[in-house]
Amino acid sequence: MKQIAAVLLLLLASTSARSVQNCSVTERDLIGAWSSSGGSGFFQEFSLEKVADSRTFNSWLHESPELSNATWKLESCQLTVTPQHGEFDPFRFKVLGLKNGKLRLYDESDRIESVYVRLPSEP
Repeated sequence: MKQIAAVLLLLLASTSARSVQNCSVTERDLIGAWSSSGGSGFFQEFSLEKVADSRTFNSWLHESPELSNATWKLESCQLTVTPQHGEFDPFRFKVLGLKNGKLRLYDESDRIESVYVRLPSEP
């Protein structure tokens, strides 16, 4: 019985390690402006910025500011957005993938998958 438990723990640990290693999305990949595709997702539009060690998240709803000057971090393929004044609990999204300018996120609290499309940079 102890051998089975040990094998299961080893398998679980290797699966977790693989999922962290398989995260090919980096902070640099996420920086920029994003717009919801298909109407799913908590934010209609948002931007992720990084200046030196400061990471800033801003969002818009119907072109009006919604959440401003929040902080963000990416660790182990989890994007966490923390509002500046604590008006909301932190938002936690699992990054499912980024391909051809489409960012797939899974909202861990609402259990909703959403797709965001990268917006072009302003000149």
